[in-house]
Amino acid sequence: MDALYQLSYRGTAIILSYLKTKRNSRLTSDSAIIINMKRDTPKKPFSIISYLAPLGSALIFTILSCLNLRTAMWFDESYSAYLVRGDFGQIWQMTALDVHPPFYYFCLKVWSLLFGNSDFALRSMSVFFGGLAIILTFFLLRRWFGEKAAAISTLALSIAPIFVRYSQEMRMYALVFAIIIGATLVLDIALKSKRKVAWCAYALLVCLGMWTHYFSALAWLAQLGYIIYYFRQHGRQNSIFWVYPLAVLLYLPWLPSFFSQVKSVQSGFWIPPVDLSTPLSFFSESLVQSNAADTQSWLALLVCALIWLSAYLLHRHTPKAARGKFGFLLAMTFVPPILLMLLSLPPLKPTYVTRYVVYSASLLWAIIGLAAYWTWRYGKKALAVAFAVLALISASIGLYSVTTRQNNEDVRGLVAVLQAHEAAPILVHVDAMSYYDFFFYESAERPIYGIDVDFVWNSLEPIRQYSQNYLSDLDSYIVQQDRFWLVLPNDAAADYAFAGFRPSDSIITDHYTATAYQKL
Repeated sequence: MDALYQLSYRGTAIILSYLKTKRNSRLTSDSAIIINMKRDTPKKPFSIISYLAPLGSALIFTILSCLNLRTAMWFDESYSAYLVRGDFGQIWQMTALDVHPPFYYFCLKVWSLLFGNSDFALRSMSVFFGGLAIILTFFLLRRWFGEKAAAISTLALSIAPIFVRYSQEMRMYALVFAIIIGATLVLDIALKSKRKVAWCAYALLVCLGMWTHYFSALAWLAQLGYIIYYFRQHGRQNSIFWVYPLAVLLYLPWLPSFFSQVKSVQSGFWIPPVDLSTPLSFFSESLVQSNAADTQSWLALLVCALIWLSAYLLHRHTPKAARGKFGFLLAMTFVPPILLMLLSLPPLKPTYVTRYVVYSASLLWAIIGLAAYWTWRYGKKALAVAFAVLALISASIGLYSVTTRQNNEDVRGLVAVLQAHEAAPILVHVDAMSYYDFFFYESAERPIYGIDVDFVWNSLEPIRQYSQNYLSDLDSYIVQQDRFWLVLPNDAAADYAFAGFRPSDSIITDHYTATAYQKL
């Protein structure tokens, strides 16, 4: 009996062990199948929205930007155009004497070789990089918030008055925005993939931003804060320990010039001090392209209503799953201007100008787009539509101001009148802010020369160094001419006397007097 019991017990144990082994084997096999299915399942393909939304937004932005690319030059733009007359070595040397790094001017030099030196051609580079920034913004926000949210947000960005305004200028602000958004997109890829090549690309873009505009560093500080937050949530990645040293290493050739320029700015600069109206101007310039002093009456109410509604809707309707990324977007929008305002307080010299943080001011419109989309998705469709209409009114007011603005036409108009007369060189002795404006409108047949230039600003050094538009020996040049024009400011004393010449004609504008001198 005991033997039968033992046999039965052992038999049952063997059968149960066999069944357990088979079950574990089947589970392991099923798990392997599931894993393989996950590996073999392709990522969600891009829908038609992912192609049409960024291209459509970039097209809208391009059309708006091109509406006013032919307005007259102003100092910063004409300086850019003059600087790229030199070679790359000269651009490096001359930029080191100014207040900005050289990468934008290198790009503009290449662009001018490809497309020419007209105002439309040179300004169109900013339009190109602005469109690129919009496309990159879409793919960044698509990763964070989905296709539809990215589409609405990018559409709002494309009609941002401040973004359109500074993408019409021959300056570096649109390029900086494209670099910063590209770096943010690459950073998100690097954090999630942990790939060294992505971290290397991020280090390169960080360095490139510093080669373009110093205040891109404020965006990098906002990103560093997010990196620390991300590491606390998901664990540290050791790549971070060589990323920033790599960026600094790539920046070393320009570092001496950087310190020299900082010293120059801190010794005295043209920027007004920060006051209580400065934060208000950040919002009013971003939303309606008007500083705080000029934002009065119902326009001020519109700006306040849009700001308050945006904050309220985002507080109520931001999805919980999106709050981490949205916090990063808020940091990119508000940390740079706040830091720049703080860095403009005594004992430091003022350095805050809203255009220096155009990338942050423009992202404010991306946030407005998200507020409208999330409110709609939450089911408050009427409220979302009302908010969108309010934002559209604000954008329309700002865009009208942007697309109808005119810089001072005095220089361009005067040069056009002088060029319509018989061929004769044009000599100018004007204030430092006007030389480059005159030089931009010269032609091969009607050259323009500066005389008795007072090189009190380092930004005037290209006139002397390039030796294209400066007459260091005026008398020797005059004796070779039969006729020439002399342009002076209206408030300047006419103390020029040219032996063997007599005044024969004059043209007076609001700011200048041009006198024709004829050989006796």
